[in-house]
Amino acid sequence: MAVLQSVVVIVLVAASLILSAWWLTPARARLWVLDRVVPANAKRGPLARLRRALLARQQVGGCGACRANPNAPAQHSTGTRAELRR
Repeated sequence: MAVLQSVVVIVLVAASLILSAWWLTPARARLWVLDRVVPANAKRGPLARLRRALLARQQVGGCGACRANPNAPAQHSTGTRAELRR
């Protein structure tokens, strides 16, 4: 029973490390990995869906601040926090 428990713990820790590394990796690097793993003509499957979603998010670009407040002047929307509080 202790061996089974050790195996389960190792699998869970490995999965959490892989997921953490994936989410902390920049989008460009994630796309690079998915381009190597998923065939270019793939239409189905979870990795193909992940690649499409990542590409869609990448093409939107920016932090979304411009969409959230379209009336804000451009020089203030790109400033630091102190400048934004004025």
